[in-house]
Amino acid sequence: MPFALAVPSVLLQAATLPDTIIARTVPVRGLFEYTSGILQILVLLLGIGALVALVLLLLTVRKGIDTLNNTVERLSGEVRPLLKNANEVVGDARAVVARVRSDVDRVSDAASAVSDQLLHAAEVTAERVDDVNAVLDVLQDELEDMAISTVSTVRGATVGAKLLAAAFGKRGRGGKRRRPRSERPDRVDRGSDSSPV
Repeated sequence: MPFALAVPSVLLQAATLPDTIIARTVPVRGLFEYTSGILQILVLLLGIGALVALVLLLLTVRKGIDTLNNTVERLSGEVRPLLKNANEVVGDARAVVARVRSDVDRVSDAASAVSDQLLHAAEVTAERVDDVNAVLDVLQDELEDMAISTVSTVRGATVGAKLLAAAFGKRGRGGKRRRPRSERPDRVDRGSDSSPV
């Protein structure tokens, strides 16, 4: 049915509506239906309350975030000079550490060079001391041999001189030669024993 034909019929019904009595039956409501309606209203009120609480919570959180942002901005403005100074101090500390490291490296190199020179000098000194000890050992052996030969020569000369003196001395007085002491018989003290040996 086309729209143009449907419109007059609707108008005809509208024109006839005041004459028509419409009866509507209203059901009888019991206690369950009243409590169900009250509970639906309470649930709706609780939902609205929860929604309001959530909105208030979100507003409080937003206010807290705004306060936190303001505090962070204020602190960042105050901390920037401190961070700049800290960065300068760290840079100075790095420079000092680098300078100390280079000085320590130089001292270490110098110490190792001195240590090498001292070890070389100690080796050379040890070799020279060994050479001197060898010379002293040879010299001591020679001196000992010379002293022994000198003492034996002096002893031989002394013994020879005594023998010559004894030989010439006895012959000059009577021509009799004395025996050396080692060839003489032991004499016994006659005071204690009267018998001859």
